[in-house]
Amino acid sequence: MRRILVVKPCCLGDALMATPVLRALRTAFPDAAIDVVVTRWAAPAFDGHPAIRRLIPYPEQATLPQIARLAHQLARERYDWGLGLDRSPRVALLLYLSRIPKRAGVNVAGRGILYTHRVHPRPSQHETELYLAVAAMLGVSPQGLEPEYAVPPDVRASVAERLGSVTRPLVVIHPGGAVNPGSTLLAKRWPPERFAALADRLHAEFGATILLVGSSSDVEAVSGVLHAARSPLLDWSNRLTWTELAALLSLADLFVGNDSGIGHLAAAVGTATVSIFGPTSPLLYRPLGPRSLVCAPPASWTLHEARDLRRPFSIPDTLDIRNVTVNEVAQACAALLGPAGASDVP
Repeated sequence: MRRILVVKPCCLGDALMATPVLRALRTAFPDAAIDVVVTRWAAPAFDGHPAIRRLIPYPEQATLPQIARLAHQLARERYDWGLGLDRSPRVALLLYLSRIPKRAGVNVAGRGILYTHRVHPRPSQHETELYLAVAAMLGVSPQGLEPEYAVPPDVRASVAERLGSVTRPLVVIHPGGAVNPGSTLLAKRWPPERFAALADRLHAEFGATILLVGSSSDVEAVSGVLHAARSPLLDWSNRLTWTELAALLSLADLFVGNDSGIGHLAAAVGTATVSIFGPTSPLLYRPLGPRSLVCAPPASWTLHEARDLRRPFSIPDTLDIRNVTVNEVAQACAALLGPAGASDVP
């Protein structure tokens, strides 16, 4: 095996869920050149990954002429295998037009007809398991399900210095998320006032330092938490690069947030994680870390996996994230922090 092309256009959380595939490929083919096609938006998830030779930009709009031009460039590389870790028919088309002889990918409703090796998702199959099933077409065995992201030591040291000697435990909260290129699902956001109540409780019961993070699209959610909270909060939202955020998470005792890429990043750097789900399914998208817990409405998730959640009227009340209580999330946090909130973070 000489050259392998992996296509994973979007988004940050999904890209991190694909890192176990890269680990498995590198273990099986230590000398192969592995390239990854990814959008500019999701590329930070693969920064510095040791299995990757190079990142190739996926066109943001993915028009057919853009796909054709990229395929013309990729065809020169003469890849042996192409892996499509996406449900889009344009990913399958890209690999087909790139003249890659063996192409494995996800096939849903015929969208993967152009693959030579097709994988059909199983009910309640986690995304990482689905991606690894695609990689299995190459005879590759999984090397664990956990995502991975390597924080550069100098960045970690810089963020640690900026953080200073904060009171432990340090709890990082991300109240936003749910915004990706061409897709916004604000129903995935737990109400800001509940994050505020959770912050107050963790501060009162554990003496925790609460630090808020988020991007420019999370300003309203962060402001809502700051306005409603009675305890002191640190606001680092819209002030960190992706790598600095990863460093901060690696220094934290606990991360709490909605279903978003930052939750997967926290798991990837080994931080204890509480993820709040609804209406998306935790069976499919929960962070897979050694200390990751999920709080979600008590719904029959398998029955709703085929729903188009982009249309709010299609979301049943049983999947509403507001069915998750502050008490449930606080109990999950307590289970990970321990009775004294002791820290083993260096």
